[in-house]
Formats: sequence, C-alpha cells, structure tokens
Amino acid sequence: MLLGSEALEYEVSRIPDETRRNEVLEVLALASERLLFTDNVEALALIFEQSGVRPMDAIHLALASTAKADFFCTCDDRLFQKAKALSGLSCKVTTLLGLVPEVTK
Repeated sequence: MLLGSEALEYEVSRIPDETRRNEVLEVLALASERLLFTDNVEALALIFEQSGVRPMDAIHLALASTAKADFFCTCDDRLFQKAKALSGLSCKVTTLLGLVPEVTK
C-alpha cells in the first residue's frame, strides 16, 4: 500500500518541470491513504531534526513512522544513512533497490 502525505504534495508542487511534476502526481494519486501533519508528527520530526536529519526529511520520516508504514523508501543516500541510525522509528528504512525484493516476496 502506498501512502501519500501533505508533505509529499508540498514537495511535488515545487517540482519546476511540469511534465515531471504531473508524472509524480499520477503516482501519488495511487496512494491509498493521505497522512496529515499532526502534533505527534511534529514532535517526532523535531527529535529527528535534533539527530541531524534535514527538516523536510524529518517530517517525511515522522509521518511514515507515526503511520507505522512497513517501509520508508528513499533515493537519498545521506538520508538513508541517517535514518537507519535513528532510534524510535516505527518503519524499515530502505532504498528503492532494497524495496524491490521486499515487495516481491
């Protein structure tokens, strides 16, 4: 199941290339649930920021964690390394290449 969020919608809206933005919006439209930014998400994001995660990345991680998503997938190597080291994360952090075998089991 794919999860969407207010944070993803915000970031997608900032993609300057209209074709690419529309392609990403088509993928987001497949999401079965839209996660909202809550006080719990904000509190957890602040903890992740204190661990060196960039603010928007911290929000994405906090949204996935509070929703207890199975996986948080990123193509950002720096975020991947930082997120793997976080404690209190309620989802498995993976890369796109790591996700493929997980979902094809």
